[in-house]
Amino acid sequence: MKTDDAKDSHNQARQGRRKFLRVLGASTVGVAAAGSLAGAVIPDQAAPEAPVKDKGSDNYRESDHVKAFYATLRD
Repeated sequence: MKTDDAKDSHNQARQGRRKFLRVLGASTVGVAAAGSLAGAVIPDQAAPEAPVKDKGSDNYRESDHVKAFYATLRD
């Protein structure tokens, strides 16, 4: 049978582990909450949106090899 001193030290160790796990759980929740707020944007400080280009921009050219490829798709 365990002595009273051994029981007390065992109970203190169990309480210490419980306290550690409670603190660990609380800190995990706190980090998750802080992480979700870190990505929040305040509307007054939001970056302006980039101007939208029209679809007929100069970036796309239908060259001969592209026309040949399109012709193969139609067959």
